[in-house]
Amino acid sequence: MSLRRFGGKLVGLAALLTLVLLWTGCGDVFRPVANPIVQPGGDPQREHHTLVVSSNGSNPGSAVVIDVSGDTNVATFTGNNGVGRNPVYATSSAGTDFAINRDDNSVSSFLVPTVPGQLNRPNLISLPAPTPADPTITPAVPVFAAVAQANLYVAASGRNSVFLIPSGATAWNLEIPVGSNPTALVATPDGTQLFCLNNGSNNVSVILPANNTVFTTIQVGANPVWGAASSDSTRVFIVNQGDSTVSVIDTTTETVVDTLPVGAGPNYIVYDPTLNRAYITSPAGNSLSVIENATATAPMAPTVTTVSTAATPCNAVSPISITALADGTRAYVADQVTNNVCVLVTSNNTFMKAISAGMTPATTIGIVSDPDSTRVHAASSATLPIASISRSNNEVTVTTSGSNPFIAGQTVVIAGVADITYTGSFIIDSVMSLTQFTYSQSGVASSSSGGTATVGYVSIIQTSNDTLVTESDGITPLTISTVGTPTFITLTP
Repeated sequence: MSLRRFGGKLVGLAALLTLVLLWTGCGDVFRPVANPIVQPGGDPQREHHTLVVSSNGSNPGSAVVIDVSGDTNVATFTGNNGVGRNPVYATSSAGTDFAINRDDNSVSSFLVPTVPGQLNRPNLISLPAPTPADPTITPAVPVFAAVAQANLYVAASGRNSVFLIPSGATAWNLEIPVGSNPTALVATPDGTQLFCLNNGSNNVSVILPANNTVFTTIQVGANPVWGAASSDSTRVFIVNQGDSTVSVIDTTTETVVDTLPVGAGPNYIVYDPTLNRAYITSPAGNSLSVIENATATAPMAPTVTTVSTAATPCNAVSPISITALADGTRAYVADQVTNNVCVLVTSNNTFMKAISAGMTPATTIGIVSDPDSTRVHAASSATLPIASISRSNNEVTVTTSGSNPFIAGQTVVIAGVADITYTGSFIIDSVMSLTQFTYSQSGVASSSSGGTATVGYVSIIQTSNDTLVTESDGITPLTISTVGTPTFITLTP
């Protein structure tokens, strides 16, 4: 949905909540979408929604809730009702959504809207940070979160610890020391174990939610960045970016039982409970690795197959994220450079086509699919240098030095202009060409130069024919504005 649908078609309950660049202290790690295991329940259209969090420079970040069944925006949390600065991760538990705000050393919690137009201001849960009274406090620098036994656990890379926020609480109540530079968390589906990936010390801290203590520490490969658990909770797969391997942990013995080679520079993994396999994207190796996992009824060592994403029809450059349909038929790989989504046929692990996810050039940061296997959402952003910007009669005209199909109603973020009065988030009023658009802003008539115009958006793919959902004209892609630069996208239960 473009932002014109923002005001015209806010419908229904949140259904499917629809990831990224995340700083880890050891460098930049691309942190794409999380794909939780779908659990049994009632009406999935009322239990799931897509959640996207976005950054807005030094301003509060935003969160957008998307109803996939209706291809509409349900709620936007922005401005004074936004989340903290630079949200880098998001998750959900028992109807409450959480945004992990790295630059604010905080966690924002907010309720999923239950009636059209409802908007509850997020609650801010502060983590340790320097204060004027005590500037020596080491900042938390939260980067990741996971839910176990209904409680929220937050990985704090700045303090080498994990913070516990009990269910329903408005403050943290326990800090658990772990290894160096924790960057990710993996909770087993049964909730009995929580694995903290320590990027700086090349190990995993195993936390027992029953007593919130570290039970043991397991050495893995170099620089672990992401992990996933099997649906039966018997294995945890750890992606080691530094040595391009996946460590397979037996959760009964708490030992590494296999170390599997994957593509170069792996960044992300998702476990497919339908096919009992794991998918790993490798941006540096321009490849996708598929791990076939044994089940409890057929115990055997996992096997891995790595396929290139560079060849036709995929033509990828840097695959960043993947989602697998719940029906087991296909998986979708998002490429951050080409902004294409490659469709993988899971029966033979071959690519059948590539779908353009909207604007070009643009950067895709993550992708999710709904539990009904009817929709796929890809979060992207396009940033263009501004050739000129001017204001007259409270209308601003922007001319960019590159072309893109801007859409009236979209949110555009203006930053870096020499005249700082132009800085902010605005709704595009009209589009004159591929390089020029206008928006409303009160102020004196003036002109300036420099800066950028950024449009963040979610593209929608209908899986019935693997094409983009379009506007009523049948041509223009239907996009949902993220009101900022998207940093994380997730499907939440």
